[in-house]
Amino acid sequence: MRKALCGILEEAGRELLKARISTVSEKEGHANYVTDVDKRMQDMLKERLSALCPEAGFIGEEQANQQLTDAPAWVVDPIDGTTNFIHDFHMSVISAALLVDRVPVLGCICHPYLGEVYSAERGKGAFLNEKPMHVSGHDLSHALVGFGTSPYHPELGLPTMDTALAFLRRATDIRRCGSAAMDLAFVACGRQDVFFELTLKPWDIAAGSLLVTEAGGVFDMPLLDNPDYDRSSAILAANALCAAPAKEVLLEQLEKHGIGQENLEE
Repeated sequence: MRKALCGILEEAGRELLKARISTVSEKEGHANYVTDVDKRMQDMLKERLSALCPEAGFIGEEQANQQLTDAPAWVVDPIDGTTNFIHDFHMSVISAALLVDRVPVLGCICHPYLGEVYSAERGKGAFLNEKPMHVSGHDLSHALVGFGTSPYHPELGLPTMDTALAFLRRATDIRRCGSAAMDLAFVACGRQDVFFELTLKPWDIAAGSLLVTEAGGVFDMPLLDNPDYDRSSAILAANALCAAPAKEVLLEQLEKHGIGQENLEE
């Protein structure tokens, strides 16, 4: 099923490369955009994924969703990096994961601009274009740290930038790409060593979190006892060497700014 999922996302990636935007509208939150292409892509993915696993429900960014249950469910972001897509900034990906018992068991992210497909199956490893992929072996002092700015939540702007500065003082450098799913894929394949964002939705992280853990890394929602794919929360992904010190940096900044899980729930 993993290879079939990759094929569906590759097909969606080809459609994304050809797509042209007709309409752009705003959703709730600061600078939270959706295009007609997002909606068409989600409709296509819903049809293909439902055929691949008919018993699974469907949770997508561009629709009203019911709460996640223990039943199988696809969790999908048809275009992660919509603002990038609107600006023709080639850092947008397609992300899909199958969850069973509320945890990802199958995940895929397609980066059509790079011609890369990242995939994983629980207990069976992670792959980049069908070759095994692994997280890096850099420690934090030699790390490249990716981060997201949670742009839909302007109140998180200062805490995010303070956290990024704290990492810049401890690591080699920082990066901001504009797609959390892509950042998680980059941690999984070793291009980045750490990624954090102060609040993300389940469709941003469902596939990428599985990629990271199956590639030998650590995925954490540090304000929760365990990852919960039905809630918005701060996230941290890292290789094994960076995970503990990176979590210290992130928690220190969250405490400094008085941010707890209750601040991130919507």
